[in-house]
Amino acid sequence: MDNQEVAITMKNLIEKLNKAAEMYELSCPIMTDKEWDDLYFQLKNLENSTNLLYPNSPTQKIEYKVVNALNKVKHNHPMLSLDKTKDFDEFKKYFNSRNCVLMPKLDGLTCSLFYQNGKLIRAETRGNGEEGEDVTHCAMTLLSIPLSISKKDDIVVDGEIICTAQNFKKFENIYANQRNFASGSIRLLNANECAERKLTFVAWNFIKGFNSNYNSFMERMKELSFLGFLVPPMKLCNYIVESDIEAIKDEVKELGYPIDGIVGRFDDVDYGESLGATSHHSRAAYAYKFYDEEAITTLTGIEWSIGRTGIITPIALFEPVELEGSVVSRASLHNLSIMKDVLGTPYVGQEIAIIKANQIIPQIIRADKDNYDSAKAIDYPKICPACGSPDLKISKSENTEFLYCDNPTCEGKLVNKLDHFCSKKAGLNIKGLSGKTLEKLVEWGWITDLHDIFELKKYRDKWINQVGFGEKSVDNILQAIEDSKNTTLINFLSSLGIPLIGPSVARDLSKVITSYEDLKEKISHNFDFTTIDGFAENKTISLTNFDFGEADKIYSYLNISNNISEPSGANLQNMQIAITGKLKKYKNRESLKNDIENNGGKVVDSVTKKTSILINNDVTSNSSKNLSAKKLNIPIMTEEDFIKNFLTF
Repeated sequence: MDNQEVAITMKNLIEKLNKAAEMYELSCPIMTDKEWDDLYFQLKNLENSTNLLYPNSPTQKIEYKVVNALNKVKHNHPMLSLDKTKDFDEFKKYFNSRNCVLMPKLDGLTCSLFYQNGKLIRAETRGNGEEGEDVTHCAMTLLSIPLSISKKDDIVVDGEIICTAQNFKKFENIYANQRNFASGSIRLLNANECAERKLTFVAWNFIKGFNSNYNSFMERMKELSFLGFLVPPMKLCNYIVESDIEAIKDEVKELGYPIDGIVGRFDDVDYGESLGATSHHSRAAYAYKFYDEEAITTLTGIEWSIGRTGIITPIALFEPVELEGSVVSRASLHNLSIMKDVLGTPYVGQEIAIIKANQIIPQIIRADKDNYDSAKAIDYPKICPACGSPDLKISKSENTEFLYCDNPTCEGKLVNKLDHFCSKKAGLNIKGLSGKTLEKLVEWGWITDLHDIFELKKYRDKWINQVGFGEKSVDNILQAIEDSKNTTLINFLSSLGIPLIGPSVARDLSKVITSYEDLKEKISHNFDFTTIDGFAENKTISLTNFDFGEADKIYSYLNISNNISEPSGANLQNMQIAITGKLKKYKNRESLKNDIENNGGKVVDSVTKKTSILINNDVTSNSSKNLSAKKLNIPIMTEEDFIKNFLTF
């Protein structure tokens, strides 16, 4: 018998012996003592000859541990994620008729096992890819994880901890899905509790210590199986066809494994490694996702949030669920039309389905409209959530309905307008004037409009005696206000909150106008702003219809220059760059935007024929920007490749 056959024989013996022991305890023996002893010693001999040992073997008496907390542990290798696509043709094209191994993309918790001198030393979760949690005490209870193996080298195996559909039945009324159940169970502090939940470890990659004579990924996976590890169904392909995918799905369904796609990996190990990796994923493998990860939950209410223009946005609140690695409990419904379309008439307890659009933004994709409960219906607010005014109206623009507050002195609109004006990103960068502080200043009646910020010094003596403030903090704010008076035309224009006129558009404007007075003069003389590159008609209408009365008052306090800082590099001169998706290298989009502009480029909101590059870390996604870029033959680059090829520091 080879090792794989031995492992199967041992598992069968363990099952028979444990069942016999259970029945013996119930005074219902199913075999004689001699029969039990014969099987026991057969198992013992196999364990001794192979060094393969499973935690449920009757030859062992393992005392499962209880720990006080899960310790953080640094990984001995980068535990990377997978690059993925929802386009089957893109998935096939990636492997370009090279031999690849297909296997299911298991939907559980990634875990790495470390063996030393044949013994299981540590099991750790993926965590952030560099550091995870030590879950060895629970891993040692999983029947699919060998406690010892025949190889004495340092061995590292990566795989997935899952709960099969069969074992989940007992818990399905308590837990939302198999993935959440597996993830929470392996992190239990009491290993006995984990053992009762019957989790499964499926190995899907060798990392260290395996036969380097095999350059075939398939052969190395067979070696994993021979050592006693459970491996997923696999198929070696030269050209991927849909029937291969369906065959694996059918096999997985019988096993009860939760999956959300198929993973392909180049069979030629050396070739796969030669492709390298990003900070996010190895290029040796590629995933075909069947669908977005979805969670079912229930609506608990709707929060109404007001913006600086008075539009009130409905935000759905729901029972917290885990999606794409994080817990979410709220999602914007954007406007009344979308809310009606998605929820119908919303009610407390309404069942809803959530996804993360582009794996970032929580979004409700459908809701139960059939079991409407009028007693729990959620109606529109009768008064403004910010100012309490009954002056709420519904407006319609391009077949979209919006709820807005028509009260011109609404405190909510004012605070949001002030917050924008003081912000670092689009305003004058007045440090210390946070949203909470501005709320207080409005409440005390010291600010009724933007220009009042520059008169706050007359309230200093009262201010330093207010709860939560002191002489130092107030003086720091007043100094920040003074400092903000020296600003640029770009910052001034973007701080006013003119719809559609943010920092980027203000930068375009400042290349054409010489001063604030020049802008007003051009508006009064019907200057054609659409002649400015990227300045569409809607921006022109917004600019020319804006009331500059308050801006005139603010302008009298400021010392405005029209200096546009010259780019530190010219690698992106005259190039238009669009950005979409989640960033990995940069802390936020604004930082990336600054580097693009400092290298002569311009960041644009949409993909058009004038766009030079689209930056997206998921280059194969089917987002609207990606599809537009592909249609227009515009290059799509990952953040890392873009930095490498264009940016100077």
